[in-house]
Amino acid sequence: MPSDQPPSHLHGRLLDIAASISVSLFLLMFAVYSARGLFAPEFTSARFFGLPTVDVDGTLYYRVYLARNLAIVAVGLVFLLRRQWQPLAVLTTAAIALPVFDAAALYCVLGGATPLAGHASALVVIGVASALLWRRVRNTST
Repeated sequence: MPSDQPPSHLHGRLLDIAASISVSLFLLMFAVYSARGLFAPEFTSARFFGLPTVDVDGTLYYRVYLARNLAIVAVGLVFLLRRQWQPLAVLTTAAIALPVFDAAALYCVLGGATPLAGHASALVVIGVASALLWRRVRNTST
């Protein structure tokens, strides 16, 4: 099949399914991580950030951070359920910056002790979801 030909219906459908699954994984990952952190901030902050919250101020800041993630999940879920692919692609693309920023900020404080695995996996999942969603948007608009 020449590269200037549109993808087959089956190929397009598989990409749509992959986009839905990847964005669902991203939203689920953010929701579980955030909800868990709201109820056990000391453990979760130590595991994912390398710094346990040890006082009231740190715990409050961490819970506000997690509430931000839950707001992203809520908006993303609405877009997903309403099949609003372009707004969902914009939201997901903007969310790519979150694990990058968090890892960079933590690296400035912790150096080589920064736990990067969670941030790297989040970056990959969000990046794949974003790419697939933009492909879906492009295929839908043509």
